[in-house]
Amino acid sequence: MNRPELQRILTYLQEHPVDYVIVHKLDRLARSRADGIAITQAVHAAGARLISSTEGLDTTPNGVLLHGIMASIAEFYSRNLAQEVMRGMRQKAIQGGTPGRAPIGYLNVRRQTEDGHEYRAIQLDHERAPHITWAFDTYATGEWSVAQLVAALRDGGLWTRATASRSPAALTVASLHHVLTNLYYKGIVTLNGAQHAGSHEPMGPVKTWDTVQCLLASRRQGERGRIHTHYLKSTIRCFNCQRRLLVHNARSKSGRVYDYFVCSGRQHGTPRCTQSALRISDVERRVEEAYERIQISTHRRNAIERHWQDQLAAEASGSGQRRSDLAAQAQEIRLRQEKVLEAYYSDALPRDLFVKEQRKLAESLFRTKAEEESPSDDVVFQMKHLADSLDLLEDAYDRYLAAAPADRKPLNNALMDRVLIGPNPEEVCVELRPEIAKLGLHGAAEEDFV
Repeated sequence: MNRPELQRILTYLQEHPVDYVIVHKLDRLARSRADGIAITQAVHAAGARLISSTEGLDTTPNGVLLHGIMASIAEFYSRNLAQEVMRGMRQKAIQGGTPGRAPIGYLNVRRQTEDGHEYRAIQLDHERAPHITWAFDTYATGEWSVAQLVAALRDGGLWTRATASRSPAALTVASLHHVLTNLYYKGIVTLNGAQHAGSHEPMGPVKTWDTVQCLLASRRQGERGRIHTHYLKSTIRCFNCQRRLLVHNARSKSGRVYDYFVCSGRQHGTPRCTQSALRISDVERRVEEAYERIQISTHRRNAIERHWQDQLAAEASGSGQRRSDLAAQAQEIRLRQEKVLEAYYSDALPRDLFVKEQRKLAESLFRTKAEEESPSDDVVFQMKHLADSLDLLEDAYDRYLAAAPADRKPLNNALMDRVLIGPNPEEVCVELRPEIAKLGLHGAAEEDFV
């Protein structure tokens, strides 16, 4: 009933004397019996008669019966058509296709096979895709907010595509946030909560997408960087409750300002944290001392490097078998996805459990495919990453002392996952990033690597 032209006709009937309302076919007037009855009653209430130019309808009992039958047929046709369309969209999504309009950065295109058969596909929008890729890569650094990205993209000339009803427009914070959380850019097609591996090209590596999601999740509850900023805010945590430490500027009666790190759990925690405030200068000094402890000598660096080079070389020799295992694992996951879909479509699995299982299987499949399709020179990349990490560790203390405050945060992010720190001198616990910790810096004697 929410159709402007139909409402205009009904309004006209109320304001002007009309004898007949003529339609081509009843199914063009209403696609449900309820709407058909409401429209017919409105026409009769206005003193007019409803006439179909192709169907013999009148006010006789036979005509009323035929009217009811035609209305039921129209409703059946509408619902059956909707079901067929939904079935086609579902099948397309299962096959990796994109049902509907592709998001910004992609284009819906028509292509032809060699025998002239036309089909629809998705390709990268070479005008807008570089902007979207840049947004993911830049946000993954952790140095930009969504609002800053929106301003930079606007200055860079990124606009949405024009449609029949909308003019091109710049991205907003909300629309960019939707882009950054859209599984489509990871290569996943979502339809009615079900996730399917898409046949389109992902906008970037899976690792970048996962990093962006972690940052978005942490910033919904974590560091905002709006009022008091410090390069240690994203690194240090309370030794007592492991919550974030916030910058607090206390002013004395004389007007002197003292800078402290205060546990966020003292005001909002359940239970409330009792750890006392820490002078920022003391925390900075203790983190510097932590760098002195994780720094390694040149001799130890060489020993660790030789050890891991030998191990990576051994892993490379068995990469062929590993890829075969990954291919078999991916096939097993696909079979499980098909079984879950069959259970859902046969109403044997509730929607909430289906969505949860589909999401878990899709994540497993993409991680497996990412490892399976990793380039053959992955060992070379790992060796380079190993060398870069050891370069940072070899001169960590001296480099950290010489770095400006703005340059210390990237060093912390590269080496440390977090630092738990409390008021007592012994209350310092450095948790290295997993890729740094696995090097075995302190897990074995130096002779074990020689």
